[in-house]
Amino acid sequence: MTGVFFRRMAACLLALLLFPVAPAEAQSPSGWKIQRLNGRDYLPVSQVATFYRMKVLPRGDRGVTLMSETGRMDFSKGSREARIDGVKHWLSFPVFYFAGQFYVSRMDLSKTLDPLMRPQKIPGLKPVHTVVLDPGHGAHDRGAVNRLGSEKNYNLDLSRRIRTYLQKAGVRVVITRSRDEFIPLEQRPARANKLGDGTVFVSVHFNAAGTTTSLATGFEVFTLTPRGAPSSDEPYATRRSFAAARGHRADYASLALGTSIYHAMLGRVPMFDRGAKRARFAVLRHSDVPAVLIEGGFMTNPNDSRKLHNVEWRERLAESVAMGILEYIGITKTGVRPKLLAQYRAEEQARIAGTEFDYQPLAGIGRMVRGRWTFAPGWRGSLVAPLGEEMPAFRLEYEPPGIVQLETWAAAGEDARASAHEGAPPTETLLEWPEPVAPWPGLRGWRTLLPPPGSGEGFILFAPPMGAPLDSPGGGVDNGAPA
Repeated sequence: MTGVFFRRMAACLLALLLFPVAPAEAQSPSGWKIQRLNGRDYLPVSQVATFYRMKVLPRGDRGVTLMSETGRMDFSKGSREARIDGVKHWLSFPVFYFAGQFYVSRMDLSKTLDPLMRPQKIPGLKPVHTVVLDPGHGAHDRGAVNRLGSEKNYNLDLSRRIRTYLQKAGVRVVITRSRDEFIPLEQRPARANKLGDGTVFVSVHFNAAGTTTSLATGFEVFTLTPRGAPSSDEPYATRRSFAAARGHRADYASLALGTSIYHAMLGRVPMFDRGAKRARFAVLRHSDVPAVLIEGGFMTNPNDSRKLHNVEWRERLAESVAMGILEYIGITKTGVRPKLLAQYRAEEQARIAGTEFDYQPLAGIGRMVRGRWTFAPGWRGSLVAPLGEEMPAFRLEYEPPGIVQLETWAAAGEDARASAHEGAPPTETLLEWPEPVAPWPGLRGWRTLLPPPGSGEGFILFAPPMGAPLDSPGGGVDNGAPA
């Protein structure tokens, strides 16, 4: 008995030496220090800087900047807005400041930061041979309208111009509509899906606000919201956030494509940067291939509308979008990282200096404000409402009453528009605000919707040199496929 006792004690001591008890701040197998904050995995920004070989430049407790010779990331406390290489990006979750350190969510590291910093390491990239351009709207669906024209016509004109530049570069281009016709939403990405690997989908739109004299201005680009996260305009993660979509299979590649286009647009056409955002638009959800939706300025902004009505301006924008697509194609074929905003602006500085375009801190509104309100010490003092799009306080612990029903009706409305016949009245119009629905019995929070550990649905970084990949306890890649 004594021998057995000592052998067991020796085995226990050996186990403690080889497998020490993890501290409160968990150490992942790959060396990442994972901190559980607000019910979600977060990672210290300082370790993110080490991973990408960047210097940490703190801005007190307001934010932090990471810099290297080839990149820059700016984060602000409590904000979902980050600037990466000079371009605004909307994160899935806000940056935390805890115990004197800044933290970024594990999902944002995997789904946003890594594809941007190392797009050449995105797994499964196929050399692009075909670009599917999708001019939004058509026929009875005019899109946004102003006194100069309809969005459907601008979308088609811009898509044709983009096609010309791509074809000159030797790229095959397919356009979903070449005339004024209506195509259901689900049929648009279906054309790209049929072409399979080596195809990308780009939907072309112009934006609109609530009034015809709105101050809302600038460019936007959208890619599909990662599974388990809210979209850029949503303050809540709801049941719909956890639903799998076909487009999730191309999460990383879609972000790289959208960012490549966005850098070219902002770098060559002076316009306010509204950000690279996430949304669950039907054309993005139903796409099996990398897919993005671009918004080329506001039909409802007097300044924007005059620009986009100008043929030379649209030609310039089309050339820029085509250049961004070609830069992404370069990633898939040669692994070379695409050009960034600063590189485009350095190349265009001499040309822009001799044109009508005038770069301001916020190009697109700076000159307008300066000319109309000379007494204001700055452009902010002249605005009726702030242009900053800072998200409200982020809450994940519950859903407000009625949000599930609103989500259901919104999705049904989008599908109804996709299947509507020409001239048919819209079916998604709500005559009154819906009554709150009874909460699901037994469902107290969103966490109950998460897959259990070991289910195989997690997140992964692309072969990081620090050791094993950063993944969930179950391992594997979250490609949106149902469990």
